[in-house]
Amino acid sequence: MRLCLVPFRLIAVSAAAAMSLAACGGGSDAVSPPAAGTYSIATKLGQPVVFKNGSGYQSQPFQMYVGYGSEAFHDPKDPPNVLFTASDRGPNIDCEDAGDYPISNPDFCGKLKGKIFPDPGFDPSIYQFQLQQSGGQNVAVLLKTIPLVDKNGQPISGLSNDLPDRPKDLTKVGPKDKSDSNTENAYNVDLQPLPFNQNGLDPEGMTRLHDGSFWFGEEYAPSLVHVSATGQVLERVVPADSGVVNPITGESMSVCDALKNGTAHTKAANYPINCALPAILDLRKLNRGIENIAVSPDGKTLYFALQSPLANPSKDAYKASRNVRMFTASLNSDGSFGKVTGEYVYVLDTPDTFAPDVSSKQNDVKLSEMSVSPAGKLIQLERISKDTKLYEVNWSQATNILGSKWDDRATQPSLEQQTDLAAAGITPVTKSLAYNTGTENSAATSPGKVEGLAFLDASHFVLTSDNDFGLVSDPSYFYVVDKTIGQ
Repeated sequence: MRLCLVPFRLIAVSAAAAMSLAACGGGSDAVSPPAAGTYSIATKLGQPVVFKNGSGYQSQPFQMYVGYGSEAFHDPKDPPNVLFTASDRGPNIDCEDAGDYPISNPDFCGKLKGKIFPDPGFDPSIYQFQLQQSGGQNVAVLLKTIPLVDKNGQPISGLSNDLPDRPKDLTKVGPKDKSDSNTENAYNVDLQPLPFNQNGLDPEGMTRLHDGSFWFGEEYAPSLVHVSATGQVLERVVPADSGVVNPITGESMSVCDALKNGTAHTKAANYPINCALPAILDLRKLNRGIENIAVSPDGKTLYFALQSPLANPSKDAYKASRNVRMFTASLNSDGSFGKVTGEYVYVLDTPDTFAPDVSSKQNDVKLSEMSVSPAGKLIQLERISKDTKLYEVNWSQATNILGSKWDDRATQPSLEQQTDLAAAGITPVTKSLAYNTGTENSAATSPGKVEGLAFLDASHFVLTSDNDFGLVSDPSYFYVVDKTIGQ
């Protein structure tokens, strides 16, 4: 295995580059995989923005950059130096983080809670890249951009959905107990409120079917999203309507109803909504939805997982838990969603095992991508920020808990609160370490905030980083590694 940092330069898509790709004939035999090393791209997103509030505070101008690396996928039919990536919902800053760069004012939001969207018109998009060498240099070529659109071809947006409140703690639902918002209020750079949008998506993990369409994991609902090869949302699969009413407010807690039929203040989504996921998934922690998705080699089975444990019965349970839910689902012959067929428990590592991150918080550990190796093995990406681990996952002996008491929110203590799974009658999936950036890379070449994983061929994979649109770094990075895993 070798991983090195080399100089980078970005070139535009030229006739020569297009001819080079066309000469491959869409097959992988005519082109060698890209050289191991680091590729990057830094594309400015609009003009610099200034954050201003009603108290007269004004930040320094902040230049945003497109975030290309939130997810990645290589289609085996493509040359081994071509891959797809995608953005997430777009640039956003939590009011709780306003004290950090680029706002640099902890009191910026006052009593407001939610997310600041510096570019509220950003449309989540799919990108196709070619990684190649030119003149001895690693070169990243952006071949194609595919914006996500609704059934009428209009941009879907990355703004928050209008979703119903939930009890702060499911075990405390008296008249004096409080509800928590199950969504995030949105504001522009001047702290003016932005409208909710039921079309809005926060795509994370991605995979591609044989017909060229894509499936995404999505954080808001949470949901699975089927997208055509041209970017049209074909279907969004969300948690089923359990009929549960918030006992504090007396109002429905149905994510399905809010997206499918709209709310008092927000129109319904302008694409098909399929309420077919386990209803309990609407208890996902905010911003910790479905961030992992992959497809079996025959294209018949989806694998997907949450990023973190559910907030069941409360946020405190999520913070301490190591038990993440992982699923299988069948696909119909046309690539549309069939049904969920399995639910399993994946046990997260403890934060102390991610040495470069120096963290003691269990909820810092998260699952951010999964991919199927050329040999058909499921590889799960588990990380904090500075350290990323790749695990080969096997659930042949794991307990399928789908439809069991663990899917009933009335079961308390919940699955997320179990510290002895064997005593609870549950065998988790097994996992074996295949790669660890914290031990296999030097500090100087260790990728940061890795959110994408794609296999380029049997002996090369690529890790992509999320630059948070300039908050983490200006460029998005592609780290090509020449190591065989998942055999």
